[in-house]
Amino acid sequence: MRILIYTGKGGVGKTSMAAAAACRIAQAGKKVIVMSTDPAHSLGDSFGMALDDEPREIMPGLTAFEIDPVEESRRAWGSLQDYFKQLINEKTDGGLAADEVLLIPTLQELFSMLRVLDIYRKNEYDVLIMDCAPTGETLSLLRFPRRMEKTVASWIPFLRKFTLGAGTMITLRTGVPKPQDKVFTDFQKLTDRLVELQGIIGDPEVTSMRIVATPERIPLDEAKRSYDCMCEYGFNADALIINRIYPEEALEGYFRPWIELQKENIAWAGENFPGLRLFYMHLKDDELRGTKSLLEAAEEVYGEEDITVIYHKNGIRGERDEDDVIHLEL
Repeated sequence: MRILIYTGKGGVGKTSMAAAAACRIAQAGKKVIVMSTDPAHSLGDSFGMALDDEPREIMPGLTAFEIDPVEESRRAWGSLQDYFKQLINEKTDGGLAADEVLLIPTLQELFSMLRVLDIYRKNEYDVLIMDCAPTGETLSLLRFPRRMEKTVASWIPFLRKFTLGAGTMITLRTGVPKPQDKVFTDFQKLTDRLVELQGIIGDPEVTSMRIVATPERIPLDEAKRSYDCMCEYGFNADALIINRIYPEEALEGYFRPWIELQKENIAWAGENFPGLRLFYMHLKDDELRGTKSLLEAAEEVYGEEDITVIYHKNGIRGERDEDDVIHLEL
């Protein structure tokens, strides 16, 4: 099973590119599921239909859904959330909305990604495509599970024994509720799942990051920072999609200087993303909405390319081969 993660600065069209790729792969005869972990979901808008937390068929071979981060947090925390709510309520006399306190945005995004693990384990699809949140914080958090695993392995057995022997006395003296053994079990399970997820997302034979940007320096600079972070954290990025390139006929008169500016920025991208496969998408005269327009967009971006292949591995550095560049005439 291949996992393709589309990410980029907010507003660059990453959801449209993820949806277009999903339609194209399904059209080629593979079984595809596409999911959105972006709290501000727009995947359903791209397909022109309402989506929720349950997978829905978009076209033959393609299903899609939008993660409910609150529900995923509840699933991930398990009895841990109940215990933390008990702690909060004990110390605040119920004056705080414990459910709201425990809704930590970045952790919600991380826990939403655990659905990747569930889908991967079932192995019912050829390709999973994820429309990721604009920020790279979620991916950066994935570097911590293995460190947490070592801590858990060292401390959970000790804390279990300590709680069993002295937990009741500490509760009587401090008023802090004694955690049940299930709390420790659920914390161990959560850690194990996060470690397994990190292994899958970090495996370059399984997962590829696809970065989406527009041909302006601000989103391209953001894309470069994201790419550098991916390399640092051990996640494999293999392609950069430059979206919403203005056609030359649209840049006459006052806007003509944008022609050279776009060319300069696209050339800059070619120099600053070594090894990545470059793809291009022109700005259309209508929005990308519905499978027909998404398939047309995928045809322009990828041509006859197989979207599911691994275009590049971060460990292979150096100059891009001439065959790795899909040329663009502005």
